[in-house]
Amino acid sequence: MKVEDCINQWIEANERNGYLNGSILIAANGKILLNKGFGMANWEHAVRNKPETKFRIASLTKAFTAFGIFQLHEKGKLNINDCVGKYLPQYPNGEKITIYHCLTNTSGIPNYTSFPDFWDRTMRLPSTLNQLIASFKEINLNFEPGTRFEYSNSGYALLTAIIETVSGMSYAEYIREQICHPLGMYHTGCDDGMTVVPNLASGYSFWEAPIHAAHADLSFPLGAYGLYSTTEDLLLWDQALQSSKLLNKELVEKMFTPTLGSYACGWMVSEMLGRKCVHHFGDISGFSCDFLRFVDDQVTIIFLSNMNVTPVTHMTREIATLIFEKNESLPLPAVPIHFTNGERFAGKYVIENEQNKVLDISVKNGDLYVTVSKMYGALYKFKLVPVRHEPAKTTFITEMVNEQLIFHYSLSGDLEYVEYIDCSGEKYRGFKG
Repeated sequence: MKVEDCINQWIEANERNGYLNGSILIAANGKILLNKGFGMANWEHAVRNKPETKFRIASLTKAFTAFGIFQLHEKGKLNINDCVGKYLPQYPNGEKITIYHCLTNTSGIPNYTSFPDFWDRTMRLPSTLNQLIASFKEINLNFEPGTRFEYSNSGYALLTAIIETVSGMSYAEYIREQICHPLGMYHTGCDDGMTVVPNLASGYSFWEAPIHAAHADLSFPLGAYGLYSTTEDLLLWDQALQSSKLLNKELVEKMFTPTLGSYACGWMVSEMLGRKCVHHFGDISGFSCDFLRFVDDQVTIIFLSNMNVTPVTHMTREIATLIFEKNESLPLPAVPIHFTNGERFAGKYVIENEQNKVLDISVKNGDLYVTVSKMYGALYKFKLVPVRHEPAKTTFITEMVNEQLIFHYSLSGDLEYVEYIDCSGEKYRGFKG
């Protein structure tokens, strides 16, 4: 089977079940294999996602910030090995934290998005860049700079301030004028949360149906996770990174060289399916995204979603498997069978060998629902669709995301346990509490 046919079959099966939400672009050897939108950009007004739809790209922003720093290095405006104190004189420990430490997440600066009150309170409140930096600068370093890797949005906040200090431009202006516009990326920019951005999708979460995601104030994400873009613009970005158009080849190679572990500068570099892959994931307030660049194989996979339960990282890897191994993994069709005894499954199921992981199965208007925690411990509630009934087991699949719950019976017909297969294919066994 041709690659295009494998991709189309996978797309059709997932789209039929409503599992695709966002825009996907797949390119190989200079040819676009898929460029399509799925699901709703705005549920309230029934606006569909298209290839031109703009999405908040969250931490994919870090690659642009890193690129900007390397440009300023090439122009002699700074040196990546300079200490941050040279540009931010009042910053504590600024004499031993380098720009390169911040680029590679080896600075030891505590990550402000991991602070206890961030998700409940801080992320919803406006802040200036200086106020943001003040919120973490007096906190002790987690380790001596350069000795460990620890992901830190705080380091990228400092890089944002350094770009503004050295260039004399706002971060948004710098990215637009020095990177995006020279590359023809006219649909990429910094989202301040106030300016009306044409064709920008709304971000959603899920609880029985799509709901509004928790609000995130966009005054301070900036160089850590503040940009929006389209899949088509990001393909231009991908192509530019393979050239020396805005940055010389040696610095591009330095930018893509990991230090401790697999993190380089705004990108991760790791082996995937036996191949070198340059990649990054991002998520912010209802949006999630993944960008895979198999540079040696000339394959690029970009998935931008505005539904935070969409497992973009797993799905991009499934697409990569289709391309390189022609190996398809298709979801069960969401064709419901007649099943009337769902109430017997209601209750809480404790997952074995998983501390504090519980499946809460409930009945509403005759339908079964499962409530389950996912990334960051957030709870989501999905309707269960019965698709297969056998003497020893009954299989349900979830709406919106490809997961299965298989209820197993004893020889006497009593419920024994539930097998839970999550969206990444991980299998769990739960027993009714």
